[in-house]
Amino acid sequence: MDKITSRALAVQILQRIEEEKAYANLVMQKSLHDLSDPRERQLTTLLVNGTLKHRLTLDYALRRHLRKPLSQLPREVRWILRISALQVLYLSRIPAAVAINEGVELTKKQQGKYTSLVNSVLRRVLETGWEMLWPSQEKEPVRYLSLRYSHPEWMVKRWLKRYGMADTEALCQANNEPAPVWIRTNTLKISRADLQARLEEEGVKVTIGERVPESLMIEEFGSLDQLPSFQEGLFTVQDESSQLIAHVLNPQAGQKVLDACGAPGGKTTHLAQRMENQGEILAFDIHPHKVKLIEDLAARLGITIIRAQAGDARELAGVKDASCHKVLVDAPCSGLGVLRRRADMRWHKEEDEIKTLPALQLAILERAAQCVAAGGELVYSTCTIEPEENFEVVKAFRAKHPEFTTVDLSGELPYSLASEQDRKQAAKGFLQILPHKQGMDGFFLAKFRRVEV
Repeated sequence: MDKITSRALAVQILQRIEEEKAYANLVMQKSLHDLSDPRERQLTTLLVNGTLKHRLTLDYALRRHLRKPLSQLPREVRWILRISALQVLYLSRIPAAVAINEGVELTKKQQGKYTSLVNSVLRRVLETGWEMLWPSQEKEPVRYLSLRYSHPEWMVKRWLKRYGMADTEALCQANNEPAPVWIRTNTLKISRADLQARLEEEGVKVTIGERVPESLMIEEFGSLDQLPSFQEGLFTVQDESSQLIAHVLNPQAGQKVLDACGAPGGKTTHLAQRMENQGEILAFDIHPHKVKLIEDLAARLGITIIRAQAGDARELAGVKDASCHKVLVDAPCSGLGVLRRRADMRWHKEEDEIKTLPALQLAILERAAQCVAAGGELVYSTCTIEPEENFEVVKAFRAKHPEFTTVDLSGELPYSLASEQDRKQAAKGFLQILPHKQGMDGFFLAKFRRVEV
């Protein structure tokens, strides 16, 4: 039996995602074990994520050279064409001739009668390159950006109205970039400098983060869970923008802290680190299986102060009013700030979600606010860039709760804000991070303090 190649596995994974309507990251986790070579796993991951992200553009490029609709070809052939076109158009480090030849050979093995079609179409894609006939930027800006950068038209339309052409194009480009892997040093066990040295000994390329004192960017690491430093709980994966939250909430050793929406536990465990593993953290999540994720991460990192439990954040059963020094509401949201990190997310989302989520977000925020002690502090955060879920929720909360004042974030963040607009926002107590502006995952955060009574 022939050993499966990275390209053949990528096609299998993409077919499964389409057939089962499954999430890409879950299917990949289960499938990548079939490849022993770390480089093959990396190529498979690159092909799957790249094809999912750029699918609309790839289909547009392929359709020009097909006599019949792409949808009339067998599913396997469609995915072979897409992963091959991805390599030709986007992956310059792979020679186009190799990409085409591999696609043809794969077709020959799997769907032999389509071999000449695949060969012909891919060669024409190579000849045309990016010299395609695109919709007019002036007359059809939504369609142009949607096809050129592979985003649903409803997203593009929203962003064009808010940001204009140049910024929307830059945002779409940023969403299509490979997401860097940021990790957070577990300072309960090791310093960042010592972790950097340890990772480099393990063959990992490391870059020191400039915004967050615990952050490192890593590359060339193969399979993360195989690294001894990972197994020993010396770090966890977390984007820099997400790492800001624990610094802004700034819990102290010995305090009682509530994390209303804790899973999978990245922010919860960071809060525990900031507390030097002293005090108490109550962490809720509505899904029991996700509570286990919090517990497992805490156990790997050696954290003992987190009490994780299943429960609705709109109720927070068992938590007394005014009983917590610090409260975090990292609310469920549309996730449109992390599209670069979740390759298939843009195709799972519907605009209606953005209309329905704010009511849930406000309900959670209001219940959590009841748990804040006098003089205590509350942080609201999301990983989206949509104002209805961010600024509008904060505005509605403030209108109903005069007992909470906003906190100037200028002295709360672990780095200095570069732009005047960001500094003005921070002074008002909130900050919207945009991928194309700050180079981090899209994120929103706001901080409030309960006035002493």
